[in-house]
Amino acid sequence: MNDILNKDTSTGALFSRALDKKLTSGISKQHQDSLRHVFNHFMRFLGPDGRETPLKDLTTGQIEAFLQQYNTSATHYMNKRRDLSVLFNTAGRMIDEYLMTVRKTEVRRIKATLHLAYEREQLQPVLGFLKANHINLYRCALMTYGCLLRPHEEIRLLTKKHFKMNNTEIHLEGNENKGGRVRVVFVPDYVREEFEPVLNAIGRDDNIFSLAKEPFNDSYFSKQWSREKKKLLSHGLIYPKQTLYSFRHTAAIDVFRRTKDVYMVQKIMGHASVLVTLKYLRSLGEFNTEELKAAAPVL
Repeated sequence: MNDILNKDTSTGALFSRALDKKLTSGISKQHQDSLRHVFNHFMRFLGPDGRETPLKDLTTGQIEAFLQQYNTSATHYMNKRRDLSVLFNTAGRMIDEYLMTVRKTEVRRIKATLHLAYEREQLQPVLGFLKANHINLYRCALMTYGCLLRPHEEIRLLTKKHFKMNNTEIHLEGNENKGGRVRVVFVPDYVREEFEPVLNAIGRDDNIFSLAKEPFNDSYFSKQWSREKKKLLSHGLIYPKQTLYSFRHTAAIDVFRRTKDVYMVQKIMGHASVLVTLKYLRSLGEFNTEELKAAAPVL
């Protein structure tokens, strides 16, 4: 009610309040950063006059002109469209208006990109190369595989305090992982043995990679992997579509093939729904039509 009573219904004022509301709603740091980014870019795009325009007077044409800046890929475009829509919807509720402005903009189909899983015989050579040439990438890859955590957010931001039970478990709060729920992850011995010397040398709030309270920036592992990937390819150790994320896919396949238990894969990967896990396994080629037909109930 207070939002409705606030008489300033300009786009700039409403968007600013909408951003503040989302930043205090318990969303992940990655989502917060995405919303800040699109907010700042959109405010610059509108300029002083546009920011003073009533929100409900903005046109779909204006929004499409803004989104055209993100034409480098369908994924980039749709991510910005999604983030802008979040702020629009939040701001619209503040004035009790259901705004279709962003929803009417062009929708682009995102082509699925597969992070090709590693073959069993590739794992040790690739990990061995990373250990010899880039210790942080090696440790990230080892944890991506052994703990099935996501490298760029969940792993990159880990501190000593996340490790519990004599370093045999990693505990993540809901806002620290993509699933949005409290998550407890088992740490295999080979991961624990690699990280224990690090954990013994740093403070409780120190990051396990930067060894300081501030973690490396968001793109740290992406940039480091890009550099090392050229060497890995030249040595014939990996294929072009294999990435840092491929270690997680490889681990998921290994768990499923050993257990044949989709619910176990869901739990260990931290998926919110078993449907997500089924889609994930299909994308990795672990299910095909003939297998599903063979498993169908028979009368």
